[in-house]
Amino acid sequence: MKKTFGLLICSVAILSALSLTTCEKKDKLSLNSKEKEKQIALSREKENLLDLNIYFDSSKDINTPEISQEERVMRNDEIFGETILNELIKGPSVKSKLKPVLPKETRILSLSIKNSIAYVNLSKEANVDMTASKEEICLKSIIWSLTQISSVEKVKISVENKDTDILGGHFDLSKPIGKDDIQNAKKK
Repeated sequence: MKKTFGLLICSVAILSALSLTTCEKKDKLSLNSKEKEKQIALSREKENLLDLNIYFDSSKDINTPEISQEERVMRNDEIFGETILNELIKGPSVKSKLKPVLPKETRILSLSIKNSIAYVNLSKEANVDMTASKEEICLKSIIWSLTQISSVEKVKISVENKDTDILGGHFDLSKPIGKDDIQNAKKK
């Protein structure tokens, strides 16, 4: 009887010890999994970044030309956004029957993407006399083109950092506009 009772206690002790070490392993595994998930999330964020070295004049005197690098980290979606806008400014291909929507002299002063909104700041050359329908075409072209980027849902347009009475002046551009907002932005 004593042997059976002793065997039972030993068995319970061994099972308890095994279950504790198994829980500890699971905890370590779940911690490792959580760390891996964080690393994957960080690498996904980092995948959207492009590290570049840009070289500038660092000469100390005229006779000794030198350059030095400055590191820049740029977001891929913002680079795509600038490329899209530059293509809109460049206009359709020569053989195309399509018409340009922005004057060729227009420059992109800045473009940034935050909270699913592309903030576009154009030069004063974008302000031209246009009808309400021409302005609607211009806005739709910009909005439809930029919302192809997965991180962009709306576009906030300004000209020389101003968002009132810009482009043709027929639309309220003081707020970000998405594809579904264009008609509501029309001034009455």
